[in-house]
Amino acid sequence: VFALEFTQPLWVILLSPLFLKERLTSLKIMAALIGFAGVLIVTRPGSVPLSPGLVTAAMAAIFFAFTMITTKKLTRFASIGCIVFWLTAMQAVLGAVAAGYDGQIALPNASTAPYLILVGLAGLLAHFCITNALAIAPATVVVPFDFARLPTIAVVGLILYHEPIDQWVLIGAAVIFSGIFLNIWSENRSSSATV
Repeated sequence: VFALEFTQPLWVILLSPLFLKERLTSLKIMAALIGFAGVLIVTRPGSVPLSPGLVTAAMAAIFFAFTMITTKKLTRFASIGCIVFWLTAMQAVLGAVAAGYDGQIALPNASTAPYLILVGLAGLLAHFCITNALAIAPATVVVPFDFARLPTIAVVGLILYHEPIDQWVLIGAAVIFSGIFLNIWSENRSSSATV
């Protein structure tokens, strides 16, 4: 499931030429495939039978890619603050519906409220940063940075939960960062060629 979630950058790279008219180069495709190979090295998915959960994870990755593409399109005529406001408002409504579909919503107490506020502020900052990045750079450059989330999660797991990091996480992280580097290098190369 985790590996399927990380197909989102691949979908953005494949769909951006269709919906955003961004140029798809062989180097961008190679960079995305290298990044995804790094994800597979870290997660080492086994062969599991197809299940509704796997199909849902695959569909979620595709719809997250469409969210990034839509956000990129919105940056062409809407302010970053406006985009983040409406995104947060929509997520609040959908979150309330999902949390309260059974008529029971657990309200935060004094010990959980600070963590809830911290998570909310971190999410808001993340949305602001990704929207700002999409406003100034092509989606095919911005979204592959999402691959870096996986080794970052491994480091957080080590620090907060004392989960060990094995050699596959380190190798996968190196592969992921080489894919990101190739993507940025190819974009800089094409930008300097057009100037």
